[in-house]
Amino acid sequence: MQRTEFIDKNQLFGLIEYILSDSKIEFYESYSEMEKEIVQISKYSEFLKYFENSISENKKQLKFGIYYPEAKGKFYIDKIKLNPKYCNGKTYRYNTNGWGVIYVHLDLQKSKIECRVSVNSKTRAQNWTSTNPEFGNPELWEWKIVENNARKIITRLKKTTHNKTLT
Repeated sequence: MQRTEFIDKNQLFGLIEYILSDSKIEFYESYSEMEKEIVQISKYSEFLKYFENSISENKKQLKFGIYYPEAKGKFYIDKIKLNPKYCNGKTYRYNTNGWGVIYVHLDLQKSKIECRVSVNSKTRAQNWTSTNPEFGNPELWEWKIVENNARKIITRLKKTTHNKTLT
């Protein structure tokens, strides 16, 4: 399940505020900076600071992973080895993983922000289990919870492009 929309900064802020208003989520960078811990964002004000710092650092893309602990499953943060020859001497970074993680990818290179929300389906996870055994058994996830939450976020994203104000 996925959805892509082009939104402005205020629409993005509204979407992220909506996501972070759910106290039951864990919201992380999908990938950390090289040789830094992964950032977890708990409050909307933390996201605003993170976003402004990213803009000042001229980042072109931001990627986040949303985990709902009530969806169970295997969620984990993995340390990725990097080849220092191709990474300015850096040797590692972290990323979030799990079959039921909902991802929000922001491409900041255009006049409007390209915002993509995506999540695996149960069927896709089952089909890819042998390729990514480290993700664990997809049957451990409460897929209705994953799908309902992904649908809520995608619906909110769609609405942001059709309405100027959301309550």
